[in-house]
Amino acid sequence: GTSGWVQTNAGSESTSKGLLAIALGTGNSATVGMLVRGFARFTSDFAITGATMGEPVYLSTTAGDITTTAPNSSGDIVRIIGYVIDDATETIYFNPDNSYVERS
Repeated sequence: GTSGWVQTNAGSESTSKGLLAIALGTGNSATVGMLVRGFARFTSDFAITGATMGEPVYLSTTAGDITTTAPNSSGDIVRIIGYVIDDATETIYFNPDNSYVERS
């Protein structure tokens, strides 16, 4: 079809709900693949260094990013998308919660 993946942004409900995935490379999602659940390791793409193992990971208000700090502005979407496994290697268990909350 003509549909495609878009980057999430916790500042927008439309990109914060529904199925989430992490691109497994750069390029066409049909070619590189998308991780919908499992372990993911990053190379300093996200600010989880120094996080506590087991700490939740949230969608960020920066498009396409993740954070260990829940968004806290009015209208932001709070959605847990996984948990820190190892902050030193920036490894998370990606398992997005099906529910989300909009901050008032």
